[in-house]
Amino acid sequence: MGFLKKLGYGLLAILIAIFVFVLLCALNPSLTESISGILYGTDGEGGLVGNAAENEAGPDVHRDLPGGVQIQPSADADQASLVPYTPYNGTITTIPDNVLGRSGYIPVEGTGEELSETQAREVRDSIDKGSDGNGLEFDPYIYPYYAMLDSTTQALYRQIFANARDVVVSFAPCVEANTDQVQYAFEAVFGDHPELFYVQTAYTEKYTSDKKVVEIDLSFYTIVNDLENARAAFESAAGSIEEAARQYSDDYSRERYVHDYLISTVQYDETAPMDQSAYSALVLGRSVCAGYARGFQYVMQRLGIPAYYCAGTSGEDHAWNIVKLGDGYYNVDVTWDDSEPASYDYFNKSDGDYAGTHVRKSLSVYLPACMGTQYRNLESGEPSGDGLGELPEEREGYDPYFDPFINNDPVAPLDYESEHPELTEDEDNSSSPSSGTGTATTPSSNAAAQLAVHGLTESDALPSLEDYYRDCRIQLVSCGMGDHCFYNVVPESLFRTIESEYGKGNYLTGYMESALKTIGATNCNIVIQAERLGGGYYRIWHNVYVW
Repeated sequence: MGFLKKLGYGLLAILIAIFVFVLLCALNPSLTESISGILYGTDGEGGLVGNAAENEAGPDVHRDLPGGVQIQPSADADQASLVPYTPYNGTITTIPDNVLGRSGYIPVEGTGEELSETQAREVRDSIDKGSDGNGLEFDPYIYPYYAMLDSTTQALYRQIFANARDVVVSFAPCVEANTDQVQYAFEAVFGDHPELFYVQTAYTEKYTSDKKVVEIDLSFYTIVNDLENARAAFESAAGSIEEAARQYSDDYSRERYVHDYLISTVQYDETAPMDQSAYSALVLGRSVCAGYARGFQYVMQRLGIPAYYCAGTSGEDHAWNIVKLGDGYYNVDVTWDDSEPASYDYFNKSDGDYAGTHVRKSLSVYLPACMGTQYRNLESGEPSGDGLGELPEEREGYDPYFDPFINNDPVAPLDYESEHPELTEDEDNSSSPSSGTGTATTPSSNAAAQLAVHGLTESDALPSLEDYYRDCRIQLVSCGMGDHCFYNVVPESLFRTIESEYGKGNYLTGYMESALKTIGATNCNIVIQAERLGGGYYRIWHNVYVW
């Protein structure tokens, strides 16, 4: 009898406990979400969540992000590469003087507006999802950030990528998502896809009081107004580097060529337009660390060599690359190697080599650790312009803004030849001037060697006046408002035609007026400068101020 009495009291205590627990959950929904996360592997804040049901490898392969969010490690058949990255004390100690301040990376960041339930309902009724990106696949060896995400955030990633590709400005999330999930999806898209050069790293969103996102808005550079031509210029620039790199038979030599080429042709410039994009480095030739790293990444992707965009800090927000070669992964910082003098100090280095100067942040922490040794410290001397020869002239102090041969009257003909007879001497017996048809003449047999000294190839030269105008328009639109400089390369015959076009003022209708209209500007001052490259080619510098 006493036993039954005790059992009854026990059952009553259990019932009271269950009642109290239910009451607490009803009064505190966050408690319910936390318990759900413990029981089912989900996170109440929504973050990047992975669980055993979604990953055949089980829950042990997941790593914690700040705030308890979990992701999957980088996919790789080589289990040694799954060794997690460990920051060396996680602090920056000493930055060498010659690279101090060479950063400029702007983290992906969203700004938002909180809506009332009524406003949120109106937005949901008025906006569609655009392209959801279903069916898209991303190789984890080339696109590691996508592979990190759980299935929900991968859906957001595919949607953001597809709408960016299709230039869709506003869309509703294709899955229920909160602001943290959208942030991580954006970081992953930008980390994986340097070809989206026309998309800015800032985005906006609208969300409810519980942080559920109801609208996502992309931001584009003004070059999106001439995207077809911009894409053509971008692919042409990347393709020419890729083609030259393929003359080498192994991945290391190709990687080194791309590294050296960027050092010889890109200038570090904190005022460069589109400086967070690969376009600024590959097409415009002026950028900050973000442009160097994304340009390097894109060409390496075209070569089929895994190269990842790595974001972190070097005293300031900074970006560099991680490359897979042979026995493992290596750090590469093209921006810091493009210092004075140019070097291989930050080329193919381990995490230990980067201790005290580079610390990864956010999703980049989950890229593979750099522990390779086979390709570490193989280089000697200074990088060359084409992987073979000397650095081009502009890397040795040439400054187009202060060169004495400048036409200060933009409506007058380019008359350098008559004013400076020493420029008419052409030891290479370049082709004779044509009658101004805009058709390229046959360069001398030594043309390729002459161009290589400047880090250029014959494929960089524009063959016709139409191509020249189109290239000028693309670059001027990319520059936007303010003070800028860009250049293009032309054969001597086309240079004579261009000389005549500026003298007649035909450049206004040729590219200037339409470019200003696209930018939204009303005026442009332009100073033209010609540089003889040898081999029958000229480089034409355009110093412009747009307002």
